[in-house]
Amino acid sequence: MKPALVTGACGFSGGHMVKILADEGVPVRGTDLARAFESPKVKMVQENIGVDWNAPGVEFVPSDLSDKQSLKEVLKGIGTVYHTASLYDYSAPMSALEKINIHGMKNLLDAAEKGEIDRMVHWSTCGVYGHPHFPSAYADGRVHRPLQEFAWNVLVRPWQEDKEFKRPDRNPTNQPVTEERSNPKNTDADVPEGTYFSNEYSRSKWIQEQMVWKRHREKGLPVTVVRPAPIYGPGSDYGVTNLLIELSEGLLPVYPASSKFLLFGGNIHARDMARAAAFLSERKESIGEDYNVSDSHLLTHREAIESATRLLGRKVHFIPGMPLPLWQEFVKGVSTMSYWLDDKFPKYTRSRVLDKGQITYLTMGIWISNRKLKDTGFVFEYPDCRDGLADTIAWLIDDGKIK
Repeated sequence: MKPALVTGACGFSGGHMVKILADEGVPVRGTDLARAFESPKVKMVQENIGVDWNAPGVEFVPSDLSDKQSLKEVLKGIGTVYHTASLYDYSAPMSALEKINIHGMKNLLDAAEKGEIDRMVHWSTCGVYGHPHFPSAYADGRVHRPLQEFAWNVLVRPWQEDKEFKRPDRNPTNQPVTEERSNPKNTDADVPEGTYFSNEYSRSKWIQEQMVWKRHREKGLPVTVVRPAPIYGPGSDYGVTNLLIELSEGLLPVYPASSKFLLFGGNIHARDMARAAAFLSERKESIGEDYNVSDSHLLTHREAIESATRLLGRKVHFIPGMPLPLWQEFVKGVSTMSYWLDDKFPKYTRSRVLDKGQITYLTMGIWISNRKLKDTGFVFEYPDCRDGLADTIAWLIDDGKIK
């Protein structure tokens, strides 16, 4: 059996991918920057999640996405490439993202083409679908709107020749996002149709994925693209997991009560993310296909926060009459102030959860459909993110990240 290659093996997703493959008896070669592999922090995290670089059939070979020669060497004899490596930072400038996520992708594709690999599973993100607009007036907290619409339907609409209902304000978002939605595979443009990017990270992944599909169409690259929802689980200190840490420290004392209208449908435990990638890589019919990787539990923003705070022993007060967009702008203002303080005062260190890209991404309403993945027969270990959150918080406490 040819060994599998995991790029970004010292990262969150990469570490879990290495462990899943090793547990299944697949020979695995992990690769990342040499300094990442030697990092005490990385070593501790990977040991905690069970990655054993001394296990039979497991090896680490350093490489750099910006170094074509190192990629050529690390790809020798490889069967399947699991490309998890990426600069995952919602607040990073495009110049930094471009170097790794775009130019690095081109280097890997060139090296993989010459190395004649059997398969590639490419990590994209559900962020490529863009940031949807907030759903109509109800989520905005304008309580007069239902009465206004009722009066219009009874007293005005019946008299009009054109009796079609005109939805007020913003478009609806509480609908499942499927692989049919505008994305880099089916849209030959710089942005998705009908939405917008909330950060440069998502933009870089859009460009990156378009490069992958072009290589598939023109060169026959045997690729499967996976688009994870926000990934959480043991081993992470960013994104959803970082938000759990900040919740435990009282960073979110209030939240709009209207959050009960906004869906938060779609997260994925890191183990299920790696398991799905391994599962799809074994199926010939998945070549040339894209899959959303998200759990099956549908809940609102309020329910998600309440579930997390119950596990953390914290209290969040839900404020009635506070429009979600207004709250989001307020938090962005706090973030801007934190950036300024971080820049002006050496002793001040900004919380990573207070970056604008992450705030916008984690507060949007979205429902990621996993039906295409489930139709392949894949079964989740964590179909309900509440179970995964309990598992993650327990790890954060054991690891000392939550006191």
